[in-house]
Amino acid sequence: MDVKGKVARRWEDIAAEKKSGTCMNLVPGVSQHLRDEQEAVQKRTFTKWINSHLAKRNPPLVVSDLFEDVKDGVMLLALLEVLSGHKLPCEQGRKLRRIHWVANVGRALKFLEGRRSAYRGSPIKLVNINTTDVVDGRPSIVLGLIWTIILYFQIEVLTSHLPALQPQSSSNSSVDSTNSTEPSSPPVKRKPRLSFQGGAKRALLKWVQTTATKRLGLDVKDFGPSWRTGVAFHAVIYALRPHLVNMERVWRRPNRENLEEAFLLAERELGIPRILDPEDVDVDKPDEKSIMTYVAQFLKQHPDHQETDSGRQQEEREQRKTLRELKTWIDQFERDCAQVQRDGGSVGVQYQMFKRYRVQFEVQRRQVETSVQSAQKDGKLTADQALVKQAWERLSARLSDWHLHLDSGFPDPLSKVGVWLHQAEKILREELEPQQDHDETAKAIHKKILHDQDILRHLERHKKTLQVIHRDKCVKNVPIPTEQLQDMAERLNFISTSSHVHLSKLEFWECKYRMLAFLSLVESKLKSWIIKYGRLESMDLLLQSYGSFVEGQHFFEKYESSHQALIKAAELYINADNSVEEAVKLFLREVSDQWRSLSVEVRSVRSMLEEVQCNWLRYNSCVASLQAWLEDAQMALGQPENTKREFFRNLPHWMDQHAAMNDAGNFLIETCDETVTRDVKHQLLLLNGRWREMFLMVRQYARLPETHNVRAQQDIILSIQEFLDTSMNKLTSPLQVSLLDVKAFMLDVEDIKHRLSAMEAQYKVAARSAQVVAIDSVHGGGVQTLSSLTAIETQLNQHWLKETCPLILKECQSLFPLLEELENQISTFYETAELAGQIITQQHNQQMCQELQTQQQNCKHCVCAMERSYLSLQRALCCAKSLHNFDVSLLQNRVTEIQTTAQALMQEASEWKQVAETSGNLMRRYEESRADLEDALQKGQACLKERGDPDELFRKHNEFFGRLDQHILSAYLKACDDLTDIISDEDQKSLRETVRRLHKQWKDIQAEAPPHLLRLQVETERRLVMATLQECKAELTREDKALLTVGSERLIKEHRTFFRQTNRLSVCEKRLKTMEQLCQDLPENDLGHQTVEETRDRLAEVRRLVDRMHLRLQKHPDKWREWHTRFSELSGWLLTQQAMQGEGEISSVQRQVVKAQDESLSWLRARIAKLEEISPESEVHIQRAALDKLSLEFSTLLCQSEDVPVTDQTKVHIKAEEEVKEEEIIQTEEHRRILNAENAKEAKQMLIIHQQNLKPQHANEMDVQEKHLEVTVCAWQDFEEEREDILKFVCQVSVVLERELNFNNLDSLTTKLKFFKDLDLQCKMFAARAESMEMKALNIKLGPQNLSLLRDQAQSTQDRVQETQTSLQKILSDLELMHGWWQSFSCESEAFFSWICDSKRDLEDISRTSANLDEQIQTVEMLREILEEKVEVFNRLETEFQTLMHFITASQAGRIKARLKQIVRYREEFKSSVEQREAELHSILRNTKQFTQDLKEVEDLMKGLQEKLNVSITSCTSASRTYKSLHEHMDVVQHLQQLGPRLMSLSLGWRRLSDGGQLEKAVAELQQAHKLHTQQATDKQSKLENLLTLWQRHVFTCMRETFRFCSPGWTGVKLYAVQIVPT
Repeated sequence: MDVKGKVARRWEDIAAEKKSGTCMNLVPGVSQHLRDEQEAVQKRTFTKWINSHLAKRNPPLVVSDLFEDVKDGVMLLALLEVLSGHKLPCEQGRKLRRIHWVANVGRALKFLEGRRSAYRGSPIKLVNINTTDVVDGRPSIVLGLIWTIILYFQIEVLTSHLPALQPQSSSNSSVDSTNSTEPSSPPVKRKPRLSFQGGAKRALLKWVQTTATKRLGLDVKDFGPSWRTGVAFHAVIYALRPHLVNMERVWRRPNRENLEEAFLLAERELGIPRILDPEDVDVDKPDEKSIMTYVAQFLKQHPDHQETDSGRQQEEREQRKTLRELKTWIDQFERDCAQVQRDGGSVGVQYQMFKRYRVQFEVQRRQVETSVQSAQKDGKLTADQALVKQAWERLSARLSDWHLHLDSGFPDPLSKVGVWLHQAEKILREELEPQQDHDETAKAIHKKILHDQDILRHLERHKKTLQVIHRDKCVKNVPIPTEQLQDMAERLNFISTSSHVHLSKLEFWECKYRMLAFLSLVESKLKSWIIKYGRLESMDLLLQSYGSFVEGQHFFEKYESSHQALIKAAELYINADNSVEEAVKLFLREVSDQWRSLSVEVRSVRSMLEEVQCNWLRYNSCVASLQAWLEDAQMALGQPENTKREFFRNLPHWMDQHAAMNDAGNFLIETCDETVTRDVKHQLLLLNGRWREMFLMVRQYARLPETHNVRAQQDIILSIQEFLDTSMNKLTSPLQVSLLDVKAFMLDVEDIKHRLSAMEAQYKVAARSAQVVAIDSVHGGGVQTLSSLTAIETQLNQHWLKETCPLILKECQSLFPLLEELENQISTFYETAELAGQIITQQHNQQMCQELQTQQQNCKHCVCAMERSYLSLQRALCCAKSLHNFDVSLLQNRVTEIQTTAQALMQEASEWKQVAETSGNLMRRYEESRADLEDALQKGQACLKERGDPDELFRKHNEFFGRLDQHILSAYLKACDDLTDIISDEDQKSLRETVRRLHKQWKDIQAEAPPHLLRLQVETERRLVMATLQECKAELTREDKALLTVGSERLIKEHRTFFRQTNRLSVCEKRLKTMEQLCQDLPENDLGHQTVEETRDRLAEVRRLVDRMHLRLQKHPDKWREWHTRFSELSGWLLTQQAMQGEGEISSVQRQVVKAQDESLSWLRARIAKLEEISPESEVHIQRAALDKLSLEFSTLLCQSEDVPVTDQTKVHIKAEEEVKEEEIIQTEEHRRILNAENAKEAKQMLIIHQQNLKPQHANEMDVQEKHLEVTVCAWQDFEEEREDILKFVCQVSVVLERELNFNNLDSLTTKLKFFKDLDLQCKMFAARAESMEMKALNIKLGPQNLSLLRDQAQSTQDRVQETQTSLQKILSDLELMHGWWQSFSCESEAFFSWICDSKRDLEDISRTSANLDEQIQTVEMLREILEEKVEVFNRLETEFQTLMHFITASQAGRIKARLKQIVRYREEFKSSVEQREAELHSILRNTKQFTQDLKEVEDLMKGLQEKLNVSITSCTSASRTYKSLHEHMDVVQHLQQLGPRLMSLSLGWRRLSDGGQLEKAVAELQQAHKLHTQQATDKQSKLENLLTLWQRHVFTCMRETFRFCSPGWTGVKLYAVQIVPT
């Protein structure tokens, strides 16, 4: 007990040191010692419990060493047979091998996994309990397995039949308002009956508390320290048998006596086995599992079976009533939902009602789901529970259908989004139920992954659709309720964030179940190989099966690939969801452990199968040869002596064959099934009988020279004995644990292992020879050799080298990585410590501080890692069964030395850092302010040098220079002033140079900023002007190119439309004036003035080009071509008619011709009126004069031709004209066919063929029509080419618009915004071209079939361009809005961060300022109020970040999120600092007030005491008055003594106050005064005491004189004296 107490106290000290933050001085082995003690207690308790049950078996069994006896699985199966009553198959025999142990333990674990819990009804889970661990005898695993058996077969079984100890009150609730449209609340749920909620432990503790301890006023809270005194055990016995216990005696007895008495009573009176010892319970922390195991046995004596049944029936009645009420409420709720759906209403009202009902549904979900949980062991539901579950599922389906109806009731595409949301939510909700076959489960999961991926791939498209709808608040002009739209957006965001986790989880599950299927397949194969074997043919089949599975199917490679896939899927799953990290890693560890054991078993199976096969071959060979030899030997016995001697000369060889046959046969008997074993036994019995008979007859022929045999045997014995002694010495000699020593030890053990087989073979040969010699020796020479071999055999059996060497190697190999790691950690520590020592010897600077901090952390990590490795090594050595000679004292000394070194190093580092911290703070402030200033200067210089879009640059630079105030420079200068006091003169000189340089840069930037902004504005205006001029030049170039095909008339109209109606040049002139006004504020030699001049020249140049092109178009002759042609035709006709006037009269046909010519004249007049607007006046004047002359001639001819007769010549002329008209009709039909072609290319080809087929005689006459046709086809071709160009541009833009908009930074967004602006300008140009195509389509006259073709094509092209332009402008507006958001977010976040940093420095300055407390408190409160106001800014930043997340990449989002987290951390730190500083200031204020008050009280007391001390001693005229004065003075002295501690407290308290100087002076004066007064009081006290002594002597002297003269009055005087003296 003393040792345990010391260990416990030492452990408490260690825990206290850990809690205080120091973990360097760990005492190695303490925690391991405590765990070993706990394991020892559990081992003793569980062993006694097992023996108490195995005693019931027939025949009974006894477990002596728990960890060793359960290895073969025989005891384990016997225990399970007793507990369950089932007969379990078991491999038994005298020489069971490991493979049979594994089979037995595997059957036991399989049987346990097939059992069901008495509480949950679910199968028993064996966590981290593997077959190989039990076979290896690992203590923790074996104890865990036995505890699982105890828990499920005793504690749960007994506690599950306990009655309800706290009966529930009956329910009077009912469902009201069943016909109301408002859903009523469901009845209060009764929990389904379980004996106790919370498991067997809570049930057992509740039974103890209710049945025994509470009646006696005991407080039993656990199964640990509450049972230490033994009173709780007596209370349980008292509750079961009150007459057995006297509780009054129990209270007074010691712990050990109580425990001993309780265990004896329970065993003697109640029949409860004694599995606990008092010394195991009477400790600081008793083992809970051991106590639970013992206490659970008392449940068998629990008498309340009838009460249990009645209570259970009452509880079941109440549960049925509750379930029926709940079913009624659910039905009414469903009817209410259906009624609301039928009532209809607006979409918003319907959605509000749905949400209302959905909230009530979710509120009652947990209650209903708990009500329908099965309370039966088989997991089945009662009839009422099944009805409630069906009603609840029906209600859930109705609400889901209602929700789907609401979401899908909108127009497309929102309805599609709503339906998709329900599909996605359904797949995220669905949980795949694992099947019995893991492979089938993996296939089902893979199928679900494909299905879910197919649904979730539409996520981004629906997200974009919902964003558009959310912005427009409507779909196809149908308004959408905002709340419903917001809910859909939240659901979509939830799906977006959860889909990746969902898919990662499914992929992990697929790999998980594929791995489980693989491991299950391996286990099934192992079960088919680990059996009782048959004959040689079946062994060949098993080996063939093993080879095809392991080697043919690449067993180990398949596992590696599956394991790598599982690890990769697990990493993705953990990255997606951090909450599953522990469970996933636990599964990976379990898989690795299970694979480790399975792989070992798979590898060992091959050797086992081969060994069995080899023994079969050896056995068959030996049997056949021995049978043949025995037959021959039987015949040889009848031969002469020489023949027999020759035949039996090789008898020792057949003796070896006989021994080999018996060895192989015995092995087969142990490993084969019953039939084979019976046959082998029978065959061996017969052969051994024949061999024995034969050997007795021929043994004399096996004699060898005894001397030679004995000498050879003695040599063998000596070599074996030397080997044994050497091996024993090597294996048992103490070995210091180190890497090199352990490595050398492993080499020695391997050498022993390799030599052991040869030594065993030599021993067997020597043993057989010695047996023969001993049998046949006449003089007994072989008996001594045989006894020596027997001793060697004993040593071999004792030292079990064959089993020990592999175990030692295995355990050493497990230790070797730990030793390597420990040596590496020690080397790393010394290297790190050396670096840290070098740093400590150098001067202080920031870099060295950081380096020292790094090395210090490295030292701590090295020490912690070394301690963990050392403890792991200790645990491994404690768990090792064969490494008892390993000595860790030297290693422990090394670890202790390193810990001491680390402590000393940490102490020196702390002192060095404290010295560096003061200067480091000032230097850090200086560096921060300098970095801020240099960053601002660098950004300012970058702004001055930055090139790009001037408009964008102006906005950005204007904002930057607007925020560049004097605060940054002032903070830097203040930091420089603070730093000057702590640096050397040389550093001060460098600092002044730096200050002058940065100050000069600051002034330069402040001076350059205004001209720079003006230049940017000038450049912006210049670019706009140049862009307009470029458009004008492009238009002029286009007009120049189109002049050959389009015609000058149309171009003049387009020219006037472009230049006159839009007033582009006027706009350029206005911008030029703006540039001139801006340049007025620039210096005279600035480049801006030159820019204005160049712009003015360019504008003038373009204006000249415009005027020149307009004049050229006016003078171009093509617009007069048709007019001249018609004019020439009419002039020719007039000449012809004038020549024909004298030949005859004019016929009616001629009159028709005259009428047609009259129409031509009218056309010429109308045409010239149009040409007047677009032609020069001189040309128009000339042509009008010619037309007037021609008109006059035509009028004269018309007047003269009214009386002229028709002649033959006229007839001939008319006939010729008719032929020409027929030819024109033919040509017109051909033209119509060409103009009705499918496209321009086909029309062009037809035109070429047509031109080749023209008649030569009519070529000149039809020239005008053919040219018109050719011009039309060319215009058509140009139209289609331009349309193709526009459509090509639209396709390119569409591809760009379909790209996802995600940006890495603000610059990429700016670049993209600029790109989209340029694209928008191009789109506007193409839109203008598309509009002009419509005019072109109207001017191109095609055939009747193609009459509307060009117009439709032009309209469709214009629609597509307009649609593209709309989308482009929408994206452009989004980008501009996002650009503004991002800029605002960046600026505000930086400003917020800067404010926090500045405020931190201000808060630090407060502690160093000399201001009074009220001002400091006011400043801190102001900072706190500002911080509270800044919280709204930060919330807005978070909201803006959520908006930006949709448009930025994941990496940028991560950086921004990290920045926000940093700001949050800084904000919380600053908030904590503000609150802490405010609390400190208020505390200082309170302390100051209290200190001032105490000081004033002390001063008042001192004054009062001083006044009393200053009273002179004048009233002491008698002894009584002197005594009174002394008594009063003693009160003053006492008060002075009481003031001493108060003054000491004041002297210590002023140091904690801010205004300590004045207070220190006041306290010092008081202390001086107190010292002076104390001395004065002491002196006065001495005087009064002396005076009182003198008065007393005087009184007694007077009394003696009086007594002498007045003897008769003696008695009275004596009485008087007696009364006076005390006074």
